[in-house]
Amino acid sequence: MRYLIKPAIAIFLLIPKIMPAQNSQHHQLIEELIEELLVSDMSENDMNKIYDDLMFYLENPVNINTADADELAGLYFLDELQIHNLINYRHNYGKLMSIYELLYIRGFLPDDLRKITPFVTLFDPSRAHVISPFPDLRHGRHQLFLRFQQVLQQQKGFSPVSDSVLVRNPNSRYLGSPLKIYNRYQFDLGRRIQAGYVAEKDQGEEFFRGSNPYGFDYYSAHLQINDVGRFRTIALGDYQTAFGQGLVLSSGLSFGKSANVLNIRKNPQGIRKYSSTDENMFFRGAGITYRFTGNSEGSLFISRKKIDASISQTCSEGKILEVSSLRNTGLHATPSQIAGKNVLGETVLGGNITYNHELFKMGATLASTKYDALLNPPERVYNQFEFRGANNVTIGADYQFSLGTVRTFGEMAMSKSGGKALLAGATARLSPGMSISALYRNYSRDYHAYFSDGFRENTRTENERGFYLSSLLHLASGWRLSAYYDFFSFPWMRYGAYAPSSGSEYFVRLDFSYSRNTNMYLSFRQKNKPENSPAGDSHVRGLYDSGISRIRYHINYIVASSLELRNRLEFSLYNSEGIPSENGILLYQDILYKPGKMPLSVIFRYAVFETDSYNARFYAYENDVLYAFSIPAYYDRGYRTYILARYSAGDLLDIWVRFALTRLPDREVIGSGLNEIAGNTRSELKAQIRLRF
Repeated sequence: MRYLIKPAIAIFLLIPKIMPAQNSQHHQLIEELIEELLVSDMSENDMNKIYDDLMFYLENPVNINTADADELAGLYFLDELQIHNLINYRHNYGKLMSIYELLYIRGFLPDDLRKITPFVTLFDPSRAHVISPFPDLRHGRHQLFLRFQQVLQQQKGFSPVSDSVLVRNPNSRYLGSPLKIYNRYQFDLGRRIQAGYVAEKDQGEEFFRGSNPYGFDYYSAHLQINDVGRFRTIALGDYQTAFGQGLVLSSGLSFGKSANVLNIRKNPQGIRKYSSTDENMFFRGAGITYRFTGNSEGSLFISRKKIDASISQTCSEGKILEVSSLRNTGLHATPSQIAGKNVLGETVLGGNITYNHELFKMGATLASTKYDALLNPPERVYNQFEFRGANNVTIGADYQFSLGTVRTFGEMAMSKSGGKALLAGATARLSPGMSISALYRNYSRDYHAYFSDGFRENTRTENERGFYLSSLLHLASGWRLSAYYDFFSFPWMRYGAYAPSSGSEYFVRLDFSYSRNTNMYLSFRQKNKPENSPAGDSHVRGLYDSGISRIRYHINYIVASSLELRNRLEFSLYNSEGIPSENGILLYQDILYKPGKMPLSVIFRYAVFETDSYNARFYAYENDVLYAFSIPAYYDRGYRTYILARYSAGDLLDIWVRFALTRLPDREVIGSGLNEIAGNTRSELKAQIRLRF
C-alpha cells in the first residue's frame, strides 16, 4: 500500500476551492448518468440503448408539464418518488413556469436539476401528425460513424509461428488482423422514422477475405416507423422486444440492483429497433404494434436468424442433428470459432396484448422458439434441469395497479417444461420525502425462457427465490439517503455451487448536493454468496461462505466554465473460508477540460490501484467515444491512465481520439491465451469520426 501514498496525496491536493460554473458537455453528462445506473450484469447492448434514448431526448425533449408517469420513467434517472411528487405538484399548482421550479418539489436536488435540464422542456414543440415522405424525409437527420481501435502491443494470437505449429494446432493463432473496425449509419426523422445499419469486425477476424469475403463479420440493419394510423410501431430488420416485467421477453434494457434503489419496476417499450453489436440478443424479421382502442393494443412479431453453436452430431449428409451449446461471444477469429458461426437456425414467433387503464394495466405475452437441431448440453451435476430439445413455448401474464401513493406490479409465467416463474413488487410513497419498494421473485429450476430478463441475482431467470426491500429518504436540504437489502436463495445447484445455497446483499448510499456544480456521495455495498470449496470430489463438494465488501467516496465539482474535476477513492475486502482476507484500494483523478470557444474537449484520468487478488478487483466506468463503452477490471498492483479528445467542426463533423494504458510493474505477462502480452504494459488506441448531414 505504500506504493499509493504519494499519488494519493498528490491527487487530493488538486481539489480546489469550489466555484460556480456551467454544465459540462451533454455527452459527458450522458456517460455520467450511465455510470450511475450501471449494474454488474449490464451489457453493451443495455448501455447503447440508454445512449440512444438520451441522445434522442436531447433532440426531442420530454415535456414535464404534460408527460405521464411512464414517459417520465423513460428518462431513467428520475425515481418513483420524484415522478410522483412532480405529478402531484402539477395537480396542485398547475404547470411549471421555470425549470428551476423543480427545486421546490420534494425529492429534487440541485444536481438532479443539472442532470435533467438538457432532456426536458416546459412547452410542446410543433410536430407533424401525418407522414409525408417526400417533404419530411428531407428534414431527417443523418449520422455516419467510422471507428478504428487496436491494442498496440503484440498479442500472442498475432505473433509469428511456423507452419508446422499451425498444422498441429490451427487454433493457436488468429486468422485476421488486430484492428477492430466499427461502422454505423443512422437516420432519424423525429419520433416517426428511424433507420440504419451497424457493421463490425472484431480483432482477429478476417476482413474482405477468408471467412468474410464480403467485408465485416457482423452486419445489422433496422427500420422503425411509428404512429401510422392505428399502427403504433412497425419494425423491419433487426429489433428487440420487452413486455411485462421481462419473465417471457425482455431482449432490451434491464435494470437490476443499482444506485437508483427504487427503480425495480420495468417500463417495457414493446417492439423497437436494434442497433447494438451484441450478435445474439435480438430478433431479425418483422414486428408490429397495433392500437385496437385508446386503451388496448396488440403486438405480433416473427424472427428467423442463424446463431452460433457448438456442433455435437451430424448425419451422413452433413446436416446438423445436435448441438451441445449456444455460443454468445460473437467472436469468429480462429478456425474453431468460425466452425460454429451461424450453424443453427432459430425461429421465434410471439406476441403481446395489453390493456392500459388510468388505474391499472394488464397484459399477456407468448413466445415460441424453434431450433433447426436438438440442443443437448452435456449433463453436469448442476445443469440437470437446463433446457434440452428443439422447441420451447413460454407464456406469461403481467399487471400494474395504482391506488393512491402505492403502485403494485408483477408477472406470472410458465414454460413448456412446466417450470414456473413469479415476480411481484410494489412501490409506495410514505411521505413527501420517503418512499419504499419491495419485490419478491420465485423462479423454478426448470423454467426456460432464453430471451427473458427478470429481476434476479442468478445469471439467468431460473432456479432462484428472493426478496428485495429498498428505501429512499430525502433528509435536510441537499442530502439524500438510499439503501436496499436483497436476500436470495438457489433451491438447486448452480455453476460454481454444487449444492443448494443462499446469500444476501445490502447497499447504502448517502448523497450530498452542495450546489448545481458540486455533488458527492459515500456508498457501502456488501454481498455474501456461497461458492464451491476449493477441494473435494467434483460431484459432492462443500460450500464455503464468501463475500465482497466495497466502500466508495466520489466527488464531482465544476470549478470553471471550462474545467470539471472528479475524484474517487474505493476500498474492497474479499472474505472466504479457508483463505486470508484479500484487500484492494483504487484511487483516481478525472480532469474534464473544454478550453474557451475552441471546439475541443479533453478528458484525462490517472488511476492507481492495488489488490491482493482478482477477487478484490474493482470496476470503474471510463469515458469513451460515442457508442463505445469501457468498464475494465482494476486488479493487481499498478496504474491506468487514459486521455480522450473530441474535436467538433460545427454540426458536420466530430472526431474522437482515445489512448488508454495499463501498467502492472510486478507482472511479466498481461492477459491470457491468445490475448497474452509479453511484458507489463497494455495500451490501446481508438479513433472515431462522425459525419452529420
